[in-house]
Amino acid sequence: MVIREYEGRTEREAIRKAVEDLGVESDKLKIEVLSSKSRFFSFGNTVKIRVYLEDEGNQVIKKVEEFLTDLFKKINISVEFRSYEEDDKIYIEIISDNAGIIIGKRGKTLEALQLLVNVIVTKDLPRAKRVILDIENYRDKRRDTLKDLAIKIADKVKKTGKPQLLEPMNPFERRVIHMTLQNDPDVDTKSEGIGNLKKIKIFPRKRRRKR
Repeated sequence: MVIREYEGRTEREAIRKAVEDLGVESDKLKIEVLSSKSRFFSFGNTVKIRVYLEDEGNQVIKKVEEFLTDLFKKINISVEFRSYEEDDKIYIEIISDNAGIIIGKRGKTLEALQLLVNVIVTKDLPRAKRVILDIENYRDKRRDTLKDLAIKIADKVKKTGKPQLLEPMNPFERRVIHMTLQNDPDVDTKSEGIGNLKKIKIFPRKRRRKR
């Protein structure tokens, strides 16, 4: 919560100063008038206000939690949340007895929810805040699975000398594959396709010929 005080010849001027200083619309501020001009002998007096602005991260967390709660209520799924902000990301862990439904096959439902939240909830924010959804530590478990897959397929490519094309993956999954193999001297990776879901090709790295 940001709390600051401003003065102006009028209440409107004091509010304008707050708006310009904080870079938000006046309807985002809670305003408390500390001192106002007397009806008489007001020459030289100023109006003093105190404004309260909720932290942007807390605003995002509240909006996302409300959005998801209403969404799951429509399909009779009860949820709770553990949320925190780190740098430019908002991490929201969903707690529910219906984790399997929320995750979906290979995490597709969870990814769709995350995309929906980032498009709808954060679109009006002045600064980008990416929301990351997780449940039952699914992302760490999926990351470990993908790392194992990347190493396994890379070994196959090395033995056969033939490229291998993986199933369509979302950006998070593709990044894990690329990062896992980026320092492997024998194989290379690239994404193929268009849209959010793309396939990764793992293929033998071309070696430079010695002169």
